[in-house]
Amino acid sequence: MKFADPIFNITRRAAAIAAACLLSGRLFAAVCEMPDSSLLNLAEFTGADAFYRIGIYGQGANVANLEYYSVSEEEAPEYSVFLKGSNYSTYMPEGTSGRYGSVHPYETLSVMAGYNESYENQEVSTGIAWRANYTAGQVAEDGLFTSDRLTLQTYEKFFSNGADVISSSFKNSGESAFMAGAVLDSYAAKNTRTVFVGAASNNGDEGPGNVASPYRNVNVIKVGALDISTGFKTAAAFSSYGPNDFYNPITGETVKGAVSAVDISAPGTVYTVKQDGSLGNVSGTSFAAPIVSSAVALMVSYSKEASMPDDSRDARLIKAVLLNSASKTDGWDNGSRLESATVNGKTYGGVLSTSQALDYHSGAGALNAEEALAQYGSFGETSFLESAGKGESVFYDFSAAANLEFAATLCWNVGAEIDGVTYDGSGNVSAISAENSHFSNLDLRLWYLGGGGEILVAQSVSEYNNVEHLFLELEREGEYRLEVAFKDLVYGDAESETFAVAWNVSQIPEPSVCAALLGAASLAFAARMKAKFSSGSNVRRR
Repeated sequence: MKFADPIFNITRRAAAIAAACLLSGRLFAAVCEMPDSSLLNLAEFTGADAFYRIGIYGQGANVANLEYYSVSEEEAPEYSVFLKGSNYSTYMPEGTSGRYGSVHPYETLSVMAGYNESYENQEVSTGIAWRANYTAGQVAEDGLFTSDRLTLQTYEKFFSNGADVISSSFKNSGESAFMAGAVLDSYAAKNTRTVFVGAASNNGDEGPGNVASPYRNVNVIKVGALDISTGFKTAAAFSSYGPNDFYNPITGETVKGAVSAVDISAPGTVYTVKQDGSLGNVSGTSFAAPIVSSAVALMVSYSKEASMPDDSRDARLIKAVLLNSASKTDGWDNGSRLESATVNGKTYGGVLSTSQALDYHSGAGALNAEEALAQYGSFGETSFLESAGKGESVFYDFSAAANLEFAATLCWNVGAEIDGVTYDGSGNVSAISAENSHFSNLDLRLWYLGGGGEILVAQSVSEYNNVEHLFLELEREGEYRLEVAFKDLVYGDAESETFAVAWNVSQIPEPSVCAALLGAASLAFAARMKAKFSSGSNVRRR
């Protein structure tokens, strides 16, 4: 048995909310108490209220909040003050017993699903995606103890039963974590309409390489926490960060310090019910993760309400848009440096290059749900779900003015195919069969199409990540080309790879806007042509 560590540091309903919005002009949805005792509306701060303004509150989205145990109002009524009117059911695996001695799953669920129409202070009682359908699921067998077998069975159930979002905020640091993570990757690879969000864990004081939850897998959006003491402009000191080790499931070997393990960050402090039953701030990546999960639920809800194509709800596409729309945190650094780069035998100077893709502490930056909504609505114009053959590139051409901010994000899944899992006597993974798994190595490049031919401007070419990310200022007006290249494979074999790409050109925000973590307003530009061609072949236009 292993110890499942919770991550924490210290309708009628629709009509009521609609009426409250009309009277107050805005909807409070999850708050935190700032140092001056004011309440910060986290929905407004993160931009989630942009969805409310168009009538999206999470309706139609199915979310599973999988924690080490489930919630029960009957067993712990003092903890469920913000869940009394919420739309959720509970799930406990057969043969397990409950343990209701901690407030943690109530807190994480409340961030997303909270609703209590009778609570005296409506400013603090509503979740960010309160109209989604929730299941509070348990992975522990008895108390805080769990096994890989039960945990994986529970995740498999929700990956395969139509859940749009799975959100988790517990960690497993056991020796089998890499193997169990590979199994979780296989579930995500097979069920690409389920977006998996997990808390990065709170071991930042132990240094890099301690992003642990849920497990050390990569087909997941891993969320770091932002620090309330800096106005959520920087990563919290407790928030775990990368680089993590890279695990090869076929050979069982690891590469040290190779993975940018945090994908995105969100406020890591919320005002809610604490362990002693009182109300106050609690902090941890446990609370950043459900804020991001709420944004995902709102995106899924919008996609369904607006009858967007099914591909818009692909986990890779949603991840690409979320990361691409994130606001950069203070001191954000993804290792980009000006250097020479050689592509197809030709060397280019002054290329902005990164081999780590994301900032080790905050990933692509801070959640900006308002900008995510704007970019999500451009699916099929500046974001795509595509495929490329081995050795092939996909190109996207556009025109842009000078002195504009450009961001582009590429996401794909590790093709984890686990053909067999062996458990030890305690139910923990002791061996896996992953011979048919593969990990494609994709690169992301930006070219300037000048009069003298193509000029390489920037590239993200990390070897062990399944995310590539570019962020820069465009110095010249003119024609640009974004390239997604299927370079080779890190392990295994595959003839093609499905990927999601999102990009955006915007005005450079003023410093005051950056400080408030508000996304830049999108600037219209011309995205004209999309084409594929392989090395040495002719252009194939669509």
